[in-house]
Amino acid sequence: MSTKWPSRVSAISGCLAMVGLLAPRGAAGQAKFEITPFFASFYALTTMSNDANGDGSNVKIQQTSAPTYGGRLTYWVSRTMGIEFAGGYSKSGIRAFSSDTGTGGLSFAVAGNIVTANARLLYRPARTNLHFIIGGGIVHRGGTFWKNEHDNDTTKVTSPAAILGAGVRASVTPKFALNVSLEANLYSFDPDGNATAMKSKLNADVLLSIGVPITLSK
Repeated sequence: MSTKWPSRVSAISGCLAMVGLLAPRGAAGQAKFEITPFFASFYALTTMSNDANGDGSNVKIQQTSAPTYGGRLTYWVSRTMGIEFAGGYSKSGIRAFSSDTGTGGLSFAVAGNIVTANARLLYRPARTNLHFIIGGGIVHRGGTFWKNEHDNDTTKVTSPAAILGAGVRASVTPKFALNVSLEANLYSFDPDGNATAMKSKLNADVLLSIGVPITLSK
């Protein structure tokens, strides 16, 4: 999987964040309901296992970086507090790799996907375009590989997750804005279920996203 997704989105989001911070504070408006379709880069900060075979060969498995598509529905209770529901779909598969000299090293990937769904609270400090995110939801793994793991080893492919993040609204024009956000899904996951080669491990998946908020009511 190409490493260009995170770097490209990082460069774009950095520029947009600067625009948002320099924009007039009143440009964000006081929308009550918003719907925000978004595009994101998915990146796994951690491996799912550092020894997938459980034999000391140190074969690591990790979710691959991938584009993500999704949407958010937001209700602003006040100027500073909001409630949001979000969902996303990532074409993230699995990469297995090892640099063990005894086996000659290996690297291969298996197709798959990740679906996220969550509810969160938003806090927007007064007179800024920044907002902070805290919430909870689920991370669901799909695809043939995970279906077989679930059928054979009763691997739980759906995990409860905590969500932490932050974002900024970049006002491009008085009527058009972009939301740039960085959020992490934190959860525990055991890749092989009832099998004993791997153990449950903390996972941290990051979404770096750019969305277009559409006002439904004020």
